[in-house]
Amino acid sequence: MKKTLRAVSALLLCLCLLFGTLAPTALASGENTAAAADPFATFVTDPGASRLQNFLSLFKQLFAKCLNMLSNFTINGVLGGALSTLIPGSSAVKSYENFDLDAYGDFYAGHETFLSAPAQGARWRLGYGRASILPADLAEKGYAKGAYLPDIYCKEMYTDEEGIAEDLVARAVALDDGSGRGIAVFISVDAMGLANADVRKIRAALADFAAANNIVSLNVSCTHIHTGIDSQGVWNRPVLTGVKNIFSSEVVTGVDATFLQAVIDGAVKSVRQAVASLEPGSLTCAALDITPYVWDRTPPTSVDATLYRLVFTPDSGAAPTVLATFGCHPESASYDWNQATDENGRKGFDKKLSADFPCYMEKVVNAAGANFIFIQGNVGTITSGRSLSNDGLDTDAHSTAVRYGYEMAYLTLGMDMTEEERIRLNEETGDRLGVKEHAGEEEYTVWYEDLPTVEAKEVAPLLNIAHRQFFCPVDNRVMGIIAKTSVADNLLLRDWLGRFYTVTEVGYLELGDAFKAYLSPGETFTELLKGGSGLGGFPYPAIREKLGADTVVFDLMNDAAGYVANDANFVMVGLQYDENSGSLESDTWCIISYGRRAGSTFIGNFYRLVEEKRPA
Repeated sequence: MKKTLRAVSALLLCLCLLFGTLAPTALASGENTAAAADPFATFVTDPGASRLQNFLSLFKQLFAKCLNMLSNFTINGVLGGALSTLIPGSSAVKSYENFDLDAYGDFYAGHETFLSAPAQGARWRLGYGRASILPADLAEKGYAKGAYLPDIYCKEMYTDEEGIAEDLVARAVALDDGSGRGIAVFISVDAMGLANADVRKIRAALADFAAANNIVSLNVSCTHIHTGIDSQGVWNRPVLTGVKNIFSSEVVTGVDATFLQAVIDGAVKSVRQAVASLEPGSLTCAALDITPYVWDRTPPTSVDATLYRLVFTPDSGAAPTVLATFGCHPESASYDWNQATDENGRKGFDKKLSADFPCYMEKVVNAAGANFIFIQGNVGTITSGRSLSNDGLDTDAHSTAVRYGYEMAYLTLGMDMTEEERIRLNEETGDRLGVKEHAGEEEYTVWYEDLPTVEAKEVAPLLNIAHRQFFCPVDNRVMGIIAKTSVADNLLLRDWLGRFYTVTEVGYLELGDAFKAYLSPGETFTELLKGGSGLGGFPYPAIREKLGADTVVFDLMNDAAGYVANDANFVMVGLQYDENSGSLESDTWCIISYGRRAGSTFIGNFYRLVEEKRPA
């Protein structure tokens, strides 16, 4: 058995290394909004060079599909199937047949009835809360960094340019439309992601408070930072954890218990603050195209390149609250792998933690006199385009994240301002990007120059929110093994045939007639939102085709389900055809996913939820 476990551990580590090695190369951002033409039909009808190009295109697509089928079969079917059968599960794995979903606690269904117009005399009420989730013993104990390679332990946070240490925090907003149907709460935690089972632990800690305050929707998302403390277990001695759990009746997951308790305590404190500070006011919504600042690294390339902003302004004149959302991996601060880590200048992996760009967005918004919460948007495989915020300056990875956060904050605050107002904002918040110092330099771009002004629209006081929980097949054997050995804290169910399932949830949010959101448990590929060539073979229409162009995605909401692709494009290690460049690009993202059927399972349940609340 020990030899088998060593072999299994080696294979899993090899898969992790393979994932890193085959990570896709940088691509220029581009949109795939038109339906894909049939390459074979074009080949038959077009003469000359065009026919040859279309033949090569068709060949590459077919080659990629064949390779991906073989790869999925080998990795997931043969190797994964054998390992999944051989490795015993921990005592935490439950029977699928005996599991009662209706009795599974700490699920919030949201509003039973959706309204089509505000209640008579309705007003928005919003409250804000914020609390640290940083363990008190960080400097003594050290915690695993939650990204890329396991067993990198850190004892300190990065400091900002003023020498102030960053923090990891939970931010919360409580929102009520005055209809009497109940309050919705959104918590955003500075972490990579939280399993649905851990989200339910936060809800359990708030159960009495929620019942006493008529909270009907309690949501926990993560900013998805790649340089925080491991909140999913797979970076904290995963092999040792898995082996221990196989042979022990007392299961201890890879998520550090002290850190998880700090997350729960911080989330509870922030929600209590938010509900206690509920007060009436007005709500506005605005959206800005930020195409130069985000791009998709994996074909079929598709990006929702929009920064969405909600601003609540209290009647009392107290600080407003700014909610910003756009899809982008906060991973800039993680790119310096080889940093000096001791007084002798010896090199090693970066052993400082960071909250990445959301932390620095907050600094600017706070300096402008407002509260701030960032909810991760349609993140998929989207990452930051940093050239404009880097401005040609000599920046390391962390300072790149700092500058990106500052610039995104300025865009958030200034999107509905005139240039004169933006100049004043820049001065009053400390000129964080150094306009006075660097303006006029060859590669320097002033953030407010040539920035369009958009309208901030009033949002009617109407809140509709609902949720649906369901079983999701976990047919990705790698994820199944990680959950089976309780390395990660996901609930895992096994049926009598040895197939795995978990419980997750989706949600649907409406704010007036100005804002709709799909609350997604994973990292949604943008073609599921916008459609286009990447949606070919998917059994459902794109979200915006179904619900309208004003629909957005809140990702990593109430679970950490990994990447969510079109079932037809699912590949664990393989190639995707890029129709923009005509090239084949490596793709390994779906190693981190619930599996091939996750996309159709999530979207299918989401549409059933919408149809229940908004019947045609």
